[in-house]
Amino acid sequence: MTHFNKGPSYGLSAKVKNKIASKYDHQAEEDLRNWIEEVTGMSTGTNFQLGLKDGIILCELINKLQPGSVKKVNESSLNWPQLENIGNFIKAIQAYGMKPHDIFEANDLFENGNMTQVQTTLVALAGLAKTKGFHTTIDIGVKLGFSNNRTHFFVLFCFFTV
Repeated sequence: MTHFNKGPSYGLSAKVKNKIASKYDHQAEEDLRNWIEEVTGMSTGTNFQLGLKDGIILCELINKLQPGSVKKVNESSLNWPQLENIGNFIKAIQAYGMKPHDIFEANDLFENGNMTQVQTTLVALAGLAKTKGFHTTIDIGVKLGFSNNRTHFFVLFCFFTV
């Protein structure tokens, strides 16, 4: 079995990794776990990262939100088919309307490199699904509204001028 780990992090990369890990929100993980399980009918298990690592649940998730998004879901326990599932999920959520800067990279999940970014992506996906009329009993994600464009412009203007 091939592992993609590069070994332990030292110095600056360890600090960065620890800072990213410190931003991980365990309540959001629980909300995401409940949302994913309600949408897919599949269990992520007790370890969220391991439950999603093979990409199967993620492919099922996007196929529930947008039927037919991922044509073939690999059931293999080998690394490359699992990475292909994650890659297919990423392509499918982009087609669904997710912005590239909101999307995690495959190794963020597969190597447990940045679960904070995985979490950010899934919360954004839940919010996008809500704006497209996909509702669940789990209230997760920020509903994106575009009713007052002047307010959004002002907020963006203030953000970029700070």
